Amino acid sequence: MLRANFHKLIRTTLGYSLSTLVGPIFTLLLTPLYARMLGVENYGVVGTLSPLTTLLFVLALLSMNAVLPVFYYDPQLQGQESQVVSSGISVTLLWATLLTLGVMVAAEPITRLAVGEQLRDDMPNLVRVIAFGTPFSVLYSVQTTVLRLRFAVWRANLLALLYMVCTAASNLILVVMLDWQAAGVIWAGMFTNVAMGLASLLVAHSSITTRPSLALMRMLGRHGFAMAPATLAVWVLAYGNRLLLPRNVGYEQIGIYDIANRLASALALLVEPFKSAWGPLALSIQSQESAPRTYSKGLTYFCVISLGIALALSLFAHEALLIITTAAFIESERYVWLLAFTPLVGGFMTITVIGLQIEKKLGQVAWLTATSAILNMVLSLVLIPWLGILGAALASALSYVALALLSAFWAQRVHPFPYEWRKILLVFGVYVGLAVAGVALGSQVDVVSIALRLGLWLAFPLLLLLLRVFDLWEVQLFRRVLAQPSQLLRWLRRDG
Repeated sequence: MLRANFHKLIRTTLGYSLSTLVGPIFTLLLTPLYARMLGVENYGVVGTLSPLTTLLFVLALLSMNAVLPVFYYDPQLQGQESQVVSSGISVTLLWATLLTLGVMVAAEPITRLAVGEQLRDDMPNLVRVIAFGTPFSVLYSVQTTVLRLRFAVWRANLLALLYMVCTAASNLILVVMLDWQAAGVIWAGMFTNVAMGLASLLVAHSSITTRPSLALMRMLGRHGFAMAPATLAVWVLAYGNRLLLPRNVGYEQIGIYDIANRLASALALLVEPFKSAWGPLALSIQSQESAPRTYSKGLTYFCVISLGIALALSLFAHEALLIITTAAFIESERYVWLLAFTPLVGGFMTITVIGLQIEKKLGQVAWLTATSAILNMVLSLVLIPWLGILGAALASALSYVALALLSAFWAQRVHPFPYEWRKILLVFGVYVGLAVAGVALGSQVDVVSIALRLGLWLAFPLLLLLLRVFDLWEVQLFRRVLAQPSQLLRWLRRDG
């Protein structure tokens, strides 16, 4: 059964790769365009407005991407799945519209609060543009979640393809052809959100054909609002230090920091498809005898694979930055290994909080996230005036690690599972040690530097092997895969 669970997980992860990776892929693909068309300062302006965009989205979403799966798979609501979906969409859109209207009215004071003395004349109107596209972005996000819950892979991927077309077209016209600079990026995002919201209704129209239930709307809304503190805390954790950066550094340094974040976000290419596949799978097998072992091994494998890729990204960030940006952004390489914890902790928590999902106690994540967010702000207040953007990266990394540990500890108290904590701590320690060694070593585009950094990366699996992170049967299985990779491909292609 363990093997069957991982077979389904891998196939589903690969199936959802396109639909979940469009955002991260386009973030990376558009980075060379933005870096060359905008320059460091205008890139910093976009990076300053990005936190407001994200805040509006997560508040408007009402945590429905997390709430819907819980009720969709609730045995007590079996047979009412369509009504759960339509009720979730209805209550979310109603709230998103009200929130958008409020932001459009109060755009100027909101922008001044976020930016401080570096406020530019066009920023309040740009915030209104962002707000207008928010309900459509929320609709697209919820509809994509619904398609995943129904395992409608081809429809989710169709929406992903449409997203690619809309994003490419809007940026080509507004940023390249019309040269609207930072404003072009914001307007392009709004047009894409509107188009994708409307497209999601065409691709997944069955979500709104069932009449919503007021009782379900109240229930879903109540759980969504109960997670609002956690949602706000998540934003503070991820972006709170951005409120301090404009008050301590210029837009150029903010641009450097934002590029480092974008490069680290490449890890979402791994994490997001996994999260999309893991949530529905983990809930669907909760009654199986093999579920605890599946959860345990899933966490260990996630840590090994994700931290191994994060190490490679940080060790070779110099070359990556030369490819996707210009020499003006090369300083960003110093911060990638720290900022990598942001996407990785999301995947880590997707696994560890499964016990809270089963017990329907996800609201308890709120105070854990709030604690980590407060820690982030305290560390940022201390470190940013002293170390600038390095202080912001350190504060972010330490806060995310704290969140991972707190959430795992609390979830184990509510519904324990036999996770392999010794192995996980060893993997984390090896990653930090090798990443710090890479930063100390420095990087140049020459054979010696590349060889030394490659040696550090290859040391990662060797050290894990020496520290007995892998069981004997896992080592033997890995050897068989290396010797006969065709067997792995046949296994993945097999149904069931």
